[in-house]
Amino acid sequence: MVTRNQARHLVRSQLKGCTAEIGCEVEIIDSATLERPLGWVFFYQSREFLLTGNSSSRLAGNAPLIVNRHSGRISVTGTAEPVEEYIARYEASLASGAD
Repeated sequence: MVTRNQARHLVRSQLKGCTAEIGCEVEIIDSATLERPLGWVFFYQSREFLLTGNSSSRLAGNAPLIVNRHSGRISVTGTAEPVEEYIARYEASLASGAD
């Protein structure tokens, strides 16, 4: 069983690995984190945008990450649909034994 803090650490580790690829530092938006029975949904954004609000620093396509509270597995959602749709799909995949 994974705690919220452990899940957050897992996401931070994954995001650190993406920093060079993205070309900027990214931060988890703690106030936006969703808790569900399946685990947590973490949102993130460029650090510069969070500090300055400068829209040219805002990331695009930064899909929320789901951390499974039982396995610690991180799943990337998407940005084409509302996050609740991705959560529902993830929950359905768990119910069918996909994870």
